[in-house]
Amino acid sequence: MCIYIFTQSDIIVLITKKAVSDMNERIEKLVQMTLSGEMFPTPVKTEYDREDIFLSKTEMESKRICEYIENQTPVLKEFCTLTGLLSFDGSCVGDAFNVAGHTEAGKVMDEFYLKQIDNISVMEWQHATGDYHKVLERGISGITDDIEKSLKIHSEPEKQDFLIATKKVCQSIIKWAHKCSLEALKLSETTQNPQYRKNLQKLSKALLNVPEKGAENFYEAVLCICLCYSFNPDSFGTLDRYLQKFYDRDIQNGVITRNEAKEILQEFLLVPQARNTPGIHSTKGGQSHFCVGGYTKDKEDGFTDLSKLIIESLMELPTYIPEVSFRWTPKTSREDFRFVLDCERNDKFKRIAFTNDEKRMKGLVEFCSIPFEKAINYTLVGCNELAFPGAISASTSKGNILRCIDTLFHKKSETIETAPTFEDFYEIFEKELFSDLDIIYDYDDKYNLCRSRDINYVSSIFFNDCIENAKSLTKGGTDVAVSSPMLLGMVNLIDSIIVVRQFVYEKKLITMKELINALKANWKGYDRLRMMIEKKCEFFGNDTDLSNDTSRRIYDSIHRYLKGKRSVFGYPIVIGDHTGYNEHFKWFGEKTKATPDTRFDGDVLSFGLSQRGGKDREGLTSLLSSIAKADSHAVSCGSTVSNITVEESLVRNDDNFEKLVDMLTSYFKCGGMHFQLNYVSKEDLINAKKIPDEHKNLRVRVTGFSEYFVKLKESIQDDIIERTSHKC
Repeated sequence: MCIYIFTQSDIIVLITKKAVSDMNERIEKLVQMTLSGEMFPTPVKTEYDREDIFLSKTEMESKRICEYIENQTPVLKEFCTLTGLLSFDGSCVGDAFNVAGHTEAGKVMDEFYLKQIDNISVMEWQHATGDYHKVLERGISGITDDIEKSLKIHSEPEKQDFLIATKKVCQSIIKWAHKCSLEALKLSETTQNPQYRKNLQKLSKALLNVPEKGAENFYEAVLCICLCYSFNPDSFGTLDRYLQKFYDRDIQNGVITRNEAKEILQEFLLVPQARNTPGIHSTKGGQSHFCVGGYTKDKEDGFTDLSKLIIESLMELPTYIPEVSFRWTPKTSREDFRFVLDCERNDKFKRIAFTNDEKRMKGLVEFCSIPFEKAINYTLVGCNELAFPGAISASTSKGNILRCIDTLFHKKSETIETAPTFEDFYEIFEKELFSDLDIIYDYDDKYNLCRSRDINYVSSIFFNDCIENAKSLTKGGTDVAVSSPMLLGMVNLIDSIIVVRQFVYEKKLITMKELINALKANWKGYDRLRMMIEKKCEFFGNDTDLSNDTSRRIYDSIHRYLKGKRSVFGYPIVIGDHTGYNEHFKWFGEKTKATPDTRFDGDVLSFGLSQRGGKDREGLTSLLSSIAKADSHAVSCGSTVSNITVEESLVRNDDNFEKLVDMLTSYFKCGGMHFQLNYVSKEDLINAKKIPDEHKNLRVRVTGFSEYFVKLKESIQDDIIERTSHKC
């Protein structure tokens, strides 16, 4: 048995021959080269004319972008049938996702990125995804035609300059493709393998067509996306929808077989792994997140044979990225849902998550007022941020939603101490909540306004409406987008209000003054009170009338607050709740005093919409039911995550697995928005933390992404350990 061994950042990846038995020899070689870093597009340093400084800002920036693109060297091996990948080094204005060369964004990030303001807001990374429909149908030349039309409509000098600059960049992208074509032809003349020679000749010829012109077949469509991916190397978006027409036509006409399509897809799915910059995040799975399935414009289920083939292709690759979300609809067959869940339970790299189109459509169409035919094109990016193809994820921050509870019980306790009824208390609480939300969304707008001081060119070409509006994506150039700041501490907030309602007002087991004093004392001297709350409280996740009604009421309040509100660029606002790659839940928690949900001063906040610490005592069905009932308006259709941990026997035992499939189907039918699964025992996690060298290959879902457990920060490890592991 052959074993390949790759080392990435102290993680040993063992890939047996059996694990890659379904891949052909060519793909196996590309896998080895990709994981060893040989396919990474190392930037070629570009020297610029110092007299560029005499040009206008837009002229200088576009000139240097073009020179940089044309100066790069294609990454091309004799095994390749795809090429065109490049990366920007910051010497010119690069892609929107990596923010390389965006000097104004760099300034605001130096001040506020991962640096909290008043324990209420922090600036974070911003994801985006291109829309490849236009370039696949009409090519870069078609986009250039649109630029010419827009130049005739927009007479303002600033807009004219932007459009002229994007036109120049389009021309350089075509030159880059032709340069790649020439390199492929040269390489074909030196290779000894007849099949590789034929592949390279085919590649060379195809690059003279795409992306300059529209793709003519499935291979050219994949190649086109591959080359254009460099200009916003984040999410593929809805990959099956882009490629469906080309796949169907080529299969029906006998141009390509299913296995040949799989080979093309597998090489393509190696691209984001190759592009992933070696470093601190090199094994995290949150980059290049894309979707398959979901509603079609005819309100049918869109999971097709191509969707299935994409997942099959990815599952055979021993890579960390990309990761994929399966979009479930009420019309999804059990067979298809089971297939994807089965792939998930057998994927040691943990690359699959699940989302409910029915619930998201409710939020996007009814709450955000986005037409259904546009809403169905949404995708999930990064760690589960909501985005639309050809649009940026319009929020760039995280907020501490629990701060309002801290304020009420520690700084304004006199306002609640004498509140005679729960309704009176809730009115005071809601006012404080809304005040903090005002601050959170105001800072989010400020971060975006600072970023708007930069003009982006290379990504804007592939973003909807930027050409038509003659406006950079950083300035709100896209028409359809959603802003979704992530609010940490949501379950702490729900549980805190439950405690007040249950113990102070309904059961009258304690007075408000006693609770206030206990919190100000950080529970010191109030151990029995805290123990009583932990034992008797109807915490979120137990599916009781009181807990469900309270969670719904809080989401109803947020719905009323956000209804009709728009971001600084006019985008509808929804909420998210995950922490992403960073320890925001810990950092916010360190500055948040004790709260009624039994948190101590400085304890971490919750993230995601689920439960931890054993507070979900009534089992998995109750937890799923509670999550599904919480948000009736789907205002949380943004960047939300529900972490579900089940015992391994529930997925490994086939009979139990069938029950799990049915249970998760019911969860979605009842209104659940999202779930991602872990099935590692608490004992194994604790041992991995104690003896990391013996558990280097233990991979887990974190918060919208996957990572090796031993590489996670201690606070995140502890959170995963504290998640309740549910039985069948």
